[in-house]
Amino acid sequence: MRDAPADLRLRRLAVALHELGPRPIYEFLREIEAGADVRARLEAYARLPAGFVRANGGDKFLPIAFGMEGGRANG
Repeated sequence: MRDAPADLRLRRLAVALHELGPRPIYEFLREIEAGADVRARLEAYARLPAGFVRANGGDKFLPIAFGMEGGRANG
């Protein structure tokens, strides 16, 4: 059985990360995939103010831009 306080903290960290939105979750996963310490990164993300992140558009992905071959339209 997991240590109850540690499990409760992990749940709170998961909620905090989720509240940040899709983009921060993606960035978190990229860091973990690159070898970062899971708990340390969760703690860092949990300190981010979700309202500020949302208010400044940091919770969403930017629209995908499609490049054109050659760098400009032919015409």
